[in-house]
Amino acid sequence: MIKIDEVNNPASCLNKANDDELLFVLLERDKAAADTVRYWCQRRIELGLNKPDDKQIIEAMHWVDQVSLI
Repeated sequence: MIKIDEVNNPASCLNKANDDELLFVLLERDKAAADTVRYWCQRRIELGLNKPDDKQIIEAMHWVDQVSLI
């Protein structure tokens, strides 16, 4: 998710947030980011909020794969 793509995409997570909703951003250069997103995916699945093949989980894990190469 490139910043400009998130800003310009009305369906992005960023743009779906409520105007008064708090956000937390992880940057690819943060050494803890990939592990944090892996954990988030795992917890979403454990809580029954997602399935492993849900688009949201697949996109998150794709992000992890990309930033893990850096």
